[in-house]
Order: sequence, then structure tokens, then C-alpha cells
Amino acid sequence: MNAPVTRSSFSLACVAAALLMSVSAGAQAQSAADTQLAPASAPLGIYAGATAGFGLNNWQCDATCDRAAFSGKLFVGKRLTPGLAAEVNYFMFGKTTRSNSTPVDKALGYNSEERSVRAYTVGINWEVELVNEFTNQIRIGWAALEQTNDRLLLDNSVVRSKQHNTAPYIGAGLAYRVTRDFKLISSADFFFKGHNSQYLLSVGGMAEF
Repeated sequence: MNAPVTRSSFSLACVAAALLMSVSAGAQAQSAADTQLAPASAPLGIYAGATAGFGLNNWQCDATCDRAAFSGKLFVGKRLTPGLAAEVNYFMFGKTTRSNSTPVDKALGYNSEERSVRAYTVGINWEVELVNEFTNQIRIGWAALEQTNDRLLLDNSVVRSKQHNTAPYIGAGLAYRVTRDFKLISSADFFFKGHNSQYLLSVGGMAEF
């Protein structure tokens, strides 16, 4: 059962690399003047926003398991330069469930497990103006993840445990300026931690202040 998991992880990693490469190529194609564009009506240099979409996990499956759940993130940033900002994100990954086969549940001592994950990130967001009000975004940082596990034991009792991890975090996205101070955004965010890895594909909006 591990082969599909490995292929899934490899495929998602390839998508992440491709996104970052394409965004980087677009950024390098722009002139230095483009990177200095910023909304004149945002004197504080602060922005905030939210996105929602599909959260994906990379945990090991046995009999059955969920791979995706409705998830989202909140974020706020402070611009250090017109194209570079310090940013904090809060991620909320939806609850997913996996079930064990009979030999495995007897060995592990539980029939099924529900998992939910929360994550905080601190990092930078590099933005470059492209064309026709489009802006690319590259995010790099470090994440603290809290994973909550609810396990259904063989006697039908439920035991809750929490696991804390840290992991590198990268993201890539595309924004479209609707008004001077509001953008629509799409993003792909990745936390790399082996079988505790999490991914978010989402859309939303952000406002400048």
C-alpha cells in the first residue's frame, strides 16, 4: 500500500518544484522597475487575507484513508520593500480518516484514526508585478505544526494524542489586482515532513492597508 503514497508524494513535490520554477522564471524576466510597484493608497505597508481549498496529506494508508479535506489559511504581512514582505500564516487542515485492516489493527491496537492539523508559519513573501495587474508570489519560511490524532481502540474507546513538528514551508501563487487595494489570489503551499507532510491548494483574496 506504500507505493501509491510514495508516488503521490513524488508527484506533489514535482508540482511544487514546477510552480516555483515557473514563478521564478517570470520574476527574472521583469525589470527592476517592475518590482518597485506598490499600491499608492496603502501607506501602512500591511496586507491581510484568507484562502480556502483542498488540504492534502501524505500519511500512510492501510485499508482505506482520506487524502483531501476542505482546508484554508489566514495570513498577514508587513512590507519591508515594495516587493518583499515579512509574513505570518495560520493554516487549518480539515479532518481526515484512515482505517486499518484486521492484522494491522491488532498489531497497532486501534481500528481507525482521525487526524487534524494546524500550522503556523513565519517567513517572507516575494512579489513581482507581471502584466495586466497580475503579480506572482513566492513564499519561503518555517512552520510549527500541531497534529491531533483521535484513535478508535479495539474496545471502541477513543484516545486523543497530539504531536508537534517543525518543517520547512514553501509556497507559490498568482494574484490579480481587482482594485488598488484588493487582490484575488490562488496559491499552493507545501510543508515537507515525510509521512506528516501537508499541502494546500486554495483560492481567496487579500487587502492592502
